[in-house]
Amino acid sequence: MTNPFKQFVDEVDIAILAHLQEDGRKSQSDIAADLGVTVSTIGNRLKRLRDDDLLVIYGFLDPHRVGFNAPALVRISVKPVDLERVGAEIADLPEVLSVTVTTGEFQLLVEVQCRDNDHLTDLLVERLQRVEGIRETHTSILLREILIKQSDVKMLFSDEQT
Repeated sequence: MTNPFKQFVDEVDIAILAHLQEDGRKSQSDIAADLGVTVSTIGNRLKRLRDDDLLVIYGFLDPHRVGFNAPALVRISVKPVDLERVGAEIADLPEVLSVTVTTGEFQLLVEVQCRDNDHLTDLLVERLQRVEGIRETHTSILLREILIKQSDVKMLFSDEQT
């Protein structure tokens, strides 16, 4: 199967992205030196990658250190006719980090971040249950993250199976 990403980027772009995945604060001059290209080449390529919505740069807070101590995954069963509307309505809640359409018993997987168990309870009981079209929810409180990362962009260009 052809990788559509390859039509937008080349090996230099992938190398730049790999450097940023390794260290998102790495300077353009350090990346340029590592890749043997000019700083302006790096700057121009980063601008194009951002303009083409292939690269989004953001800061990531440690949720526990800033006071979000009740993370959870909520699996939601939804009437098929209501899937898109319910997903969009849930996505508007400020506690929601992600909304994903899934297969199986539950059609939506929602990651939320709340201050504490009272806040999580309010979200689940008072607000989420009021969304029309939700049939059932199952919530798992996340106790501890072992790993969180992005996919390695170099895998998109690897012929080897990992």
